[in-house]
Amino acid sequence: MISFQAKGQSSVGVKTDVNLSDFWVNQSTHLKSNMKVGGSAGFFYKYALALHNRAIQTDILFRFLSSEFKNQSTGETADYRYFGIELPVYFMMQAEIDDQTLYLGIGPFASFGLSSYYQSPFRRIELYEEDPVSGKATMRRWDYGVGFIIGYEMKCRLQFNFNYQMGFRNMVGDGFENIDMISQLVSLGVGYRF
Repeated sequence: MISFQAKGQSSVGVKTDVNLSDFWVNQSTHLKSNMKVGGSAGFFYKYALALHNRAIQTDILFRFLSSEFKNQSTGETADYRYFGIELPVYFMMQAEIDDQTLYLGIGPFASFGLSSYYQSPFRRIELYEEDPVSGKATMRRWDYGVGFIIGYEMKCRLQFNFNYQMGFRNMVGDGFENIDMISQLVSLGVGYRF
């Protein structure tokens, strides 16, 4: 039997995921970004709206992201590492089928980087530190974009989900006008609703 969640009902829970992330990089730079494994953990709050099968869910996540950059001209590689806080907000459609829930959501996200660096075999570059000459950082701390989520909640309130996010902001600092880098991420997660 299919039913819809009652309006005004709210819930909280915990979630974690394994993710793959990289950047879309414009081809004129001869840089290529390759996905590597990262992870996230945090909390979510969901509020069922007056419309029968609609809800709003917001997450607070601590994210670790990893990718590889390769200079296609020289063959040199460097690993990119990021740790930050992310706040996505999803507008969701959901339906209960025999005490199990299917849900699908879309919405904006904003993230703030706490730490970010490149690690090559020879050196480590802190990307949020300002250059002593130009006074500008290599990368920006803030990102924003859109995310999609699809998931399934079992009768025991254990959840499984798939997520895709794409950033809208060029993450390269002001001193690098010839480079465009847009973030993207895919993840598989598990959560529990209390």
